Amino acid sequence: MNTDSNKLAMAKICLAYFFYNFFWSLSSGSLFAVWLNDRIGIDGSQIGVLFGLQTGLAVLFKPAFGYMLDKLGLKKHLMYFIAALSLLIGPFYIYVYGPLLADPSTFKFGVIIGAIYLGLLFQAGSGVIASYSERFARCHDYDFGLVNGFGIAAWGLSAILAGFLYNINPDLIFVACSVAAALMLMFIAMLKVKHLDNADNHVISAEKIEKHDVIQLLKNPKMWAFMTYAGTISVVFWTSMSQFTRYFVSFFETQEQGITFSSNMDGITAFFLFFVSAAVPFVIRKIGAKGSLILTAFGITSFLLLIGYAGLGEKNLYMAVFAKLLFGIVNPLLIVSVFAYIAEQFNKKVNSFTYMFGFQVVNNIFTAIAAPVMGVMYDTHGFALSYIYFGLFAAAATILAFFTLSSKKSAVDTNKESLAAA
Repeated sequence: MNTDSNKLAMAKICLAYFFYNFFWSLSSGSLFAVWLNDRIGIDGSQIGVLFGLQTGLAVLFKPAFGYMLDKLGLKKHLMYFIAALSLLIGPFYIYVYGPLLADPSTFKFGVIIGAIYLGLLFQAGSGVIASYSERFARCHDYDFGLVNGFGIAAWGLSAILAGFLYNINPDLIFVACSVAAALMLMFIAMLKVKHLDNADNHVISAEKIEKHDVIQLLKNPKMWAFMTYAGTISVVFWTSMSQFTRYFVSFFETQEQGITFSSNMDGITAFFLFFVSAAVPFVIRKIGAKGSLILTAFGITSFLLLIGYAGLGEKNLYMAVFAKLLFGIVNPLLIVSVFAYIAEQFNKKVNSFTYMFGFQVVNNIFTAIAAPVMGVMYDTHGFALSYIYFGLFAAAATILAFFTLSSKKSAVDTNKESLAAA
């Protein structure tokens, strides 16, 4: 049967992942809110409604996508579905989404249409692309860290390109998105997976997921410990970042200086973080998936305490820059460690569902709860003190994770589980 070498197969999946993250960042990055306000004319509260509804609808899609991914194995049906949706992104923004939002009489309809399309494509679609890519990589004797590194590089490159295109004509951003989507589709079509349709290996099970597998998963204490980690450490990390740029630019004399420095730093460090992400699997092999998640939690705690302390009294720019760099390092460490822990601790039949529901859905739900609370804290206590409180919460969650997450299964444990299943 016609197959690719592992290196060629990885080149294809890495480039598909790169172009997905490239057009995701390009269309929905930091300039998206600027476009909505500056070009479409909607205010901050309306922008909040857009993001909130997208996330809310994605919660409905994600468990179903996770279940379907486990059912399909490495068949490309869902990948083609996401790729087909992505081809429409340029025309959608320019000719549908923008005009609907700009007209008060069609604003609500535009919000709903946008939430469905963008929720499917990005909030839910990102999980599909990441989970598929992770299993594809392991089937070819590689780790997700390398694939994720290409995603990080895509975000860095798009951050640089977005500002350049926006100043010429914002529509060029969305045209570039459709071009990137076409390239992603091309690389997905080039993936050779027919020989893995009925594979039964360390990654894919020949026996596919059934409803009773989901029920057993939700009864598993390991799943609840994992969801607790997602609902505490991961949520405080991502939610605290929602207004981080606003706080970070306050360390500079002018807002313009802060924004310029922050954007340039994001673009430059993205390429450094490519190598960090690629190196994460080596860290995991040394300390295990649980150890890597605990290390991640410690890094998140340190980041929050550092950035908070940097703003107390006379602001310390150097400490703030170091904290921002630490955030960048922790980011790939988190997602790669999550996939490694799922692969290590859970039945391979439910890997994608575990990620989509146990990590992503829990993140979405608890972020919706935490975001307004943290927003009130910013207004009441200020950014610096609030970040210190977040850091103390993360420290407590790290201790909890240390005692509740599971270490790598021993051979004896594995044999016992096999005998019990039999």
